Amino acid sequence: MSLETFAGTRDPHRPYAGLRGGLYARKSEYRGKKNSRKRSVAEQLTAGRGDADRLGVQIGEQGEYVDDGVSASRHAANRERGDFERLLDDIEHKRLDIVFAWASTRLQRDLAVYVRLRDACAAAGVLWCYGGKVYDLSNKDDRFRTGLDALVGEREVDELRDNVMRALRSNALAGRPQGRAPYGYRRVYDEKTGAYLRTELEPAKAEIVKEICERVAAGQAYVTIAGDLNARGVTPPTEFWSSKQVERVAWMPVGEHPEHAEIRAEVVRRFAESELPTTEIAKEIARDFNEREVPLIMARWYPATITQFASDPRYLGVRTHHGVATNTEAWPRITDPSTHAQCLAVIDKRRKGKTYNTRPGRAKYLLPGNAVCDDCSAPLFSGVNGSKKTATRQGTRKRRLNCMTPGVDGKKGYHVSFDMELADDHVKNELFDWLASPGFIEAYVKNDDERAGKVADAEGEIKVLTTRLESFKQSAINGAISAESFAAIEAGILPKIAEAEKTVRSLSVPSVVRGIAGATREEIEAAWEEIDLPQQRLIVETLLDVRIKPVGRGVKPESAAPYVSVRPRRLVAAS
Repeated sequence: MSLETFAGTRDPHRPYAGLRGGLYARKSEYRGKKNSRKRSVAEQLTAGRGDADRLGVQIGEQGEYVDDGVSASRHAANRERGDFERLLDDIEHKRLDIVFAWASTRLQRDLAVYVRLRDACAAAGVLWCYGGKVYDLSNKDDRFRTGLDALVGEREVDELRDNVMRALRSNALAGRPQGRAPYGYRRVYDEKTGAYLRTELEPAKAEIVKEICERVAAGQAYVTIAGDLNARGVTPPTEFWSSKQVERVAWMPVGEHPEHAEIRAEVVRRFAESELPTTEIAKEIARDFNEREVPLIMARWYPATITQFASDPRYLGVRTHHGVATNTEAWPRITDPSTHAQCLAVIDKRRKGKTYNTRPGRAKYLLPGNAVCDDCSAPLFSGVNGSKKTATRQGTRKRRLNCMTPGVDGKKGYHVSFDMELADDHVKNELFDWLASPGFIEAYVKNDDERAGKVADAEGEIKVLTTRLESFKQSAINGAISAESFAAIEAGILPKIAEAEKTVRSLSVPSVVRGIAGATREEIEAAWEEIDLPQQRLIVETLLDVRIKPVGRGVKPESAAPYVSVRPRRLVAAS
């Protein structure tokens, strides 16, 4: 829409009077400055209305377009700008004649977005006004000027990102922390200069972290640990409302908090009234709740949080950068390397090694998944065999351990089907004998420090190899090395990583076992009854190799010994 359009029809002193205008405002982030939220965009809108009034432009009821807390950079993780897309739609459908913004950078910081917006305005004859100056995008000089502003805006954010990344790398190498202090720690700053001095323990929270690590290392189920912390009223690490918490409020039953029902009703109402996708409205509600300081009624301990804490290397006092340790004594440690190694082993086993049961704490029996078929080495599953009880017959149904691999040559039946109760009793007897033996103490307890050192060495090797592999991967992506070369490198590194992971698993023993090592058999039997099932299963899995052999049709064994092989894993590995 060039100025010539109005020649002879408009007041030459106010050539834009009567045009339909739109006001666009945007602010990237507030960095936790809650009281500043909405202030920046309000100032932008006020300035835009001042320009519109000066030019005689009319702003309609739907003429404000605001993206608050959203970046326009090409580096942004979340680049969804709902009102910007609405503005573009109104431009393309010629519902506007002129768009006002505080500066070019409010509209975009990405050259590709500038071109998209410029072409839409040029095609529809829509003007721009930012910094108090009007631009006609069909005019070559105005296109050049706005293009330069767009280039400068993109370069500014690129330069800012480079500076931030440089500072992050520098902080990492110097061992200085980045972001919020982990749960269990607090940071100390110089009162006069504000300079960072040190990170120290927050005693009460540090004790909770230590407890979590010890309980995970002992093999307790994550859901059990989380439930216990919630029941005790231990303050969870959540400090702000998240979109996931908002979504949970909408469907979870009302709890004991006096404001729960009111908060839930508001969330349900706002979901019903909004036309935005659920994830977007949830983010909007979360921002609003944080600004209003709505009580964190959904702040709870969850199994995922337990896993996160138990595997976090920061609780060893280690500062990492992109997965590489840059300072191993950055702050006081909360847990020790041996406990941390055991936590990683427990988490790894539960996450990777148990395709038959992916929910720790949900298993009902001791041996399913831990015992394997002697014929094919497949894990045995729990099943019920035999006839049902009737009015005239006692019934023979019993729970058994079954191999699910098809029979030989496709025949019906199982490789192995064995009485579970008989197998359980035999395995426990063998386990108790092993735990009470001098051999176990020699293998697992006396050399505990040496074993922990080997675990730490293996974990360090895993980190080094993983970092090297990732470096080669990036080189292949960037074209520095060929795909064939990367494949050869990967084939050499992956087996080494697998071997180091195997070492960690084989040397990691549940801490609950160390607590009963050296006791008499009777004491071990009594202690076993006090250990919950997930811990019992983990002990069997870690210490024993249990293999069950075929019995044969019609055979009803009175003893499990001929058919159930139980061997200590360390002896298996050494043989």
